[in-house]
Amino acid sequence: MKKFMKRILVLALTLSMCATFLTACTKKTDENSSTNQSNTSSDADNSEATVWVPTDDVTILCGYSAGGSTDLFARLVAQYLSNYWGVNVIVDNVTGGSGAIAMTQCLQSAPDGLTVTISNGASLTLSASGNVDWSYSDFTNLAKLIDEDELLCVKSDSQFNSMSEFISYCKEHPGEVSIGFAGVGGFTYLAAQKFIADMGIDVKTVAYDSGSEVVTAVMGGFVDFCMQQPAELASGLESGALKCLATMSDEHHPSELLASVPTSKEEGFEFITTQWRGISAPGDLPENIKEGWLTALKAVADDPDFQNDATNSLLARVNPLFGSDMDEFMDADYKWIEPLMQQLGLIS
Repeated sequence: MKKFMKRILVLALTLSMCATFLTACTKKTDENSSTNQSNTSSDADNSEATVWVPTDDVTILCGYSAGGSTDLFARLVAQYLSNYWGVNVIVDNVTGGSGAIAMTQCLQSAPDGLTVTISNGASLTLSASGNVDWSYSDFTNLAKLIDEDELLCVKSDSQFNSMSEFISYCKEHPGEVSIGFAGVGGFTYLAAQKFIADMGIDVKTVAYDSGSEVVTAVMGGFVDFCMQQPAELASGLESGALKCLATMSDEHHPSELLASVPTSKEEGFEFITTQWRGISAPGDLPENIKEGWLTALKAVADDPDFQNDATNSLLARVNPLFGSDMDEFMDADYKWIEPLMQQLGLIS
């Protein structure tokens, strides 16, 4: 079995065992009510004085199916939060609408700190689409924890051996090279469209239903290249079926698998794009609850074990931003996402 699949299976099994153990445990009771904040709004008088710590189960809503990279990220964060707080942190997969159903459910939940959602690029694309009645700014955006560099990949026997060589060929042969992509209107699709526009190349586009189908199409020679996230490409890279020309980053990837791959900046291109993942809560979250979450998430991000798991199991880069810094990051991404969606006719 390929090394990456082993890592994913080990991580998934570990997280599943942790979840089973934690669920079986008796809920932690508060033996000293004078020093702990209640999970209800009745304790508003103490909201400024006490940093919130949950004394009941916490739920992380995940808008994607179990086993995918977003789900594995959610379960990894849940494991470390459970260890930090000593309470059950449960991942609830509420699928549908490219993450919209889970995010909407979170926004409609009580701002008591017990329900949060995974946020990612879909938070921005959904906001711009006009298909939801909320904006990403309606949430209390707590933290961006990881980035997943988009990878420019071709079949292993492709004539291309560098990003610069690839771009030059595309410019000299307009309309000849083809790209596969999945999820029209999603973040990865938009990143690929931005890549095409910024590089000034004319390529054929072929749509697929999922990222795994895109990768299969590249390996089978049905399309010439793709820009996908590392977790979807890892098996093909490890087996030698795929070749990575560059990571869309200005820093080398920290994982063993991708550490030697050149960056887009090294190849002479100022094109950087990542799929990010974080945690958001309902709007109007009381300040003491927000501080409690920020304290916990900073502890998770600083944990060397979490960093190792995220880097080598999820093939992600731990690059945290908290609170207002996350808001500024999302605002900056939205500034290119919204006009690009408008240009592509994706806004209703």
